[in-house]
Order: sequence, then C-alpha cells, then structure tokens
Amino acid sequence: MSKIGQSLTSMEVSQMVGKDHSKLLRDIRKYSEQLTEAKIGLGDFFSESTYLDTNGQSRPCYLVTKKG
Repeated sequence: MSKIGQSLTSMEVSQMVGKDHSKLLRDIRKYSEQLTEAKIGLGDFFSESTYLDTNGQSRPCYLVTKKG
C-alpha cells in the first residue's frame, strides 16, 4: 500500500482535532519549512494537494500521513 493510500486530508485532520483548516494549513507549511531546513523529506509526512469547495473552486490542502 502506498503512503498516499494511508493518508488523511488536512480537512479530515482539522475536523478530528477541532482546528480551523486555514490554521492547520499554516501550521503544516511551518512544519514543512522546518523539515526542509533539517533536510528531512516531506513525503513521509505531508503531500500538497487540492480539493474542490462547494462552489467548485480548487482549494489547497495536504495529504497527511500517520507520521505527519
């Protein structure tokens, strides 16, 4: 099974932890910067993605692995 198949969307994670999705995106971006600075691959934790909102517009999200 691929890592992508074992992931949740950032929207699902935000609902699970009771955090606004926009704030979770901000935090994931901060974590991504820290991982990049530490030369740790992001793919084990997060993968950028998009979803369609209720108006059919593409919005950013992340696929979050168990490690993420």
